[in-house]
Amino acid sequence: MDDLYVVRFGSPGSPIAVSDDVNQTGEEDEDPDEKTTFAHFGLAFYRAAVLEHELVNILAATRLLAARQDAQRLLSDPWDDNFKSTMGALVKKLGPKVQDDPQLAADLTRALRLRNHLAHAFWRDRAEDFCSDEGRARMISFLIDARRLFQDVDERLSSTIGAAAITDWGVTPEVVEAWYQDKLQRIGRGELHLPLEQVQAARQALLERISPTGPTQPTGQ
Repeated sequence: MDDLYVVRFGSPGSPIAVSDDVNQTGEEDEDPDEKTTFAHFGLAFYRAAVLEHELVNILAATRLLAARQDAQRLLSDPWDDNFKSTMGALVKKLGPKVQDDPQLAADLTRALRLRNHLAHAFWRDRAEDFCSDEGRARMISFLIDARRLFQDVDERLSSTIGAAAITDWGVTPEVVEAWYQDKLQRIGRGELHLPLEQVQAARQALLERISPTGPTQPTGQ
């Protein structure tokens, strides 16, 4: 399994698996000060970026599968090709794959509009709100709702279309385990310089997507 595409499917070592709670206590930090408002904006936009990456993952895997079935040779990296597109273009490309789930399609369109609002109009529209505790509290509430929408749509895409795409591509638990063991051996021989935690995180992320029972305990190290 090509290392490039394994890495692209997960984000080992990234904060994706970390709780989004600002204060890490299990409760939302809604103190309406400037720093908390900025933090919530960052978390919301981060989740929008994770959703956008999932769109790219699905479209790239679909392109790879189609090329293999048609015995075509790809002349460019499908991930790079799709990362050049706007999120709106990605949503449009994915349209035929979500048409059987009208609610997911509607929520994806809503998430796109919300992401664009955050990118282009959020701060301008709420300049006056930012000047008071009451206004910042409204901003934080809006951002929490936005983050939850992005995360919900991302998880629904990942567990349905995304999981099907990588399974159709031939990524099975056995393939993931073989890849994992190969990486362990190469690290042990000094041929691959990656933190073990990063390889384990990639393995876990893949298994969680393709195995309904979740990942098993890794063998080897």
